[in-house]
Amino acid sequence: MTLKKSPRPLDDVLYEFSIASAEPDAALLDEFTRRYPEYAEALTDLAVDTRLDALRGDKEAGTVETGMSAAVSRAMSRFSSELFAVRQTRAKVKRAQGAAEHNPFSELGKTQLRSVAEGLHSNTVFVLMLRDRQIDPTTMSKGFVGVVANELKAPVELVAAHFAGQPQAMSGQLFKADAKPQKSPQISFEDAVKKSGLTEEQQKYLLSL
Repeated sequence: MTLKKSPRPLDDVLYEFSIASAEPDAALLDEFTRRYPEYAEALTDLAVDTRLDALRGDKEAGTVETGMSAAVSRAMSRFSSELFAVRQTRAKVKRAQGAAEHNPFSELGKTQLRSVAEGLHSNTVFVLMLRDRQIDPTTMSKGFVGVVANELKAPVELVAAHFAGQPQAMSGQLFKADAKPQKSPQISFEDAVKKSGLTEEQQKYLLSL
């Protein structure tokens, strides 16, 4: 895909960048390079030069050049590390947002739901509560979320993001034909375990995770 050229001239972009912060950090540089990708190199050079100006301020005129290459290398390395961290964080947030929109239970049919229920030592009522986010995720243990992810053969992050999403109206798909979807407030994990018609052994197992 060909990037669309910015209608703004380079000088204007560099000026805006220079006044945005007296000492630009990686987050600011990342923002500007995403807005103006064709000026990424010039923006990076300006950011590094701004950092080096602070170094030069501490050196006498006769010794500025000595060791400046090392200073440039350090500044470039630091910016590279900071930019990598900023972009990794942004990518992680985007993945989490995308995961929250995907329900890892959505493609499971009746047989698969029963299989997951058996794997969790529970029943379909409990699994449907997980599917419809009827359980408060803050009351779930990491061990339980990990077991669910293993049964679904899905990444733990995706399953955790699903549970953290908004509760869904309970579908009548797997209930009686005249059942209407209902949206209920979330309940605690312990209450869900105790109110799903599970045996004492099943309850003990789930609460031990």
